[in-house]
Amino acid sequence: MLIEKSSKGCSVAVVGAGIIGLCSALKLQLEGYQVTVFDPSGAGSKCSRGNAGHFATEQIFPLANPGLIPQLPKMLLSPNSPVSIRFRDLHKTANWMLRFLSKARYKPTTHATQALTKLNSRAMGSWKKLLDDVELSHLISSTGSLLVFENEQLFERYQSTLNAMTNNGVSWEVWHKEQLKSRMPNLANSVKFGVFFPDTSHTSDPYEMCLELKSAFLSCGGKWREEKVENVQEKVSRSVVVTDKAEYGFDKAVLATGAQSVPLIKRIMNIKVPLQAERGYHLMVTKNREFLPFPVSSADRKFIMTPMKSGLRLAGTVEYAAIDSPPNMKRASMLKELANGLLSEPISDDDFGEKWMGNRPSLPDSLPVIDQTEKGRILFAFGHQHLGLTQAAITAELITKMVNGDETQIDLSPYRLMRFS
Repeated sequence: MLIEKSSKGCSVAVVGAGIIGLCSALKLQLEGYQVTVFDPSGAGSKCSRGNAGHFATEQIFPLANPGLIPQLPKMLLSPNSPVSIRFRDLHKTANWMLRFLSKARYKPTTHATQALTKLNSRAMGSWKKLLDDVELSHLISSTGSLLVFENEQLFERYQSTLNAMTNNGVSWEVWHKEQLKSRMPNLANSVKFGVFFPDTSHTSDPYEMCLELKSAFLSCGGKWREEKVENVQEKVSRSVVVTDKAEYGFDKAVLATGAQSVPLIKRIMNIKVPLQAERGYHLMVTKNREFLPFPVSSADRKFIMTPMKSGLRLAGTVEYAAIDSPPNMKRASMLKELANGLLSEPISDDDFGEKWMGNRPSLPDSLPVIDQTEKGRILFAFGHQHLGLTQAAITAELITKMVNGDETQIDLSPYRLMRFS
């Protein structure tokens, strides 16, 4: 067995090189630990590669909430719905869906909102500090984002959500039609209202961000192994990482394995975590890179458009399916019609490019797992659903505090793994 050593006297393995694992590894390495990342596919190769690039600090409400129930029949029956279920996988996903719907009540919704707010309110401060430390602050554009409404009644119903956001410290301002015309001339005349969130941000290439974080990590002395981790064992004084090639000894190990977490958690803790692969899709528009100044989401159509280096990224839609099922690229293609309905001029068919699908790791209560074993030798950071990019740096801060044995700045009880035992 190979033993990793650190000048600080403590070595840490980070299993998983998505955005959560990369931030955690970099933060720990900067703290003085000797960190080794394990991932068979490279940096940001899964869900982190093709997400919408939106740091969605305004999204403080869980996916399951009382307002969802009346909308479900229409959502599930419409072929163009933002939510889709792969019915041939229903035997694998039904139990999760029942648990998810059981959270669509006032008390669980309030609990989850408070817990998400604690993470999101600190998210960008954590990102700023992490990126400043490695001179990568240029990777984030802090220009805000816009949520638009075509249906006036939908906007009126949204007022209660805005009031709840205010109560939870989220800043926003309403843009009326004349404001929208002057500031956002490329949006269709059907757009009647917009809600601008000034404190949100975006990155122009989520995958490039992952590669830059990896490069910074390696420059700081971090180690990298492209090996598949099959188990992590907690010994008396060490953690043993078992891969398909060898066994490695560390003082501590962090599991940041996203949608692939279920079998590992079962082996380590004998807990079957109710984690569902909640698929997101994107479609790239290869031109119109500067078509929009910041991300624009549609309340009516339930998708987002983000300006990126390589063009305009159309992202969104939710598909519940087994993690190993083939992608349904019709879900990506439908983003074309959604975008053309929201823009002043339709996009040419010749300007559409890459289609992509990624598995978001979603838990029924919309809260991540940020926790550690009783001995503190194995730590967990997974299940961030739509908010992995948003919450990556604050999660890394919390993980680092736990590795240090320091008190965390927020109560971690809502994110405990044992809530599923």
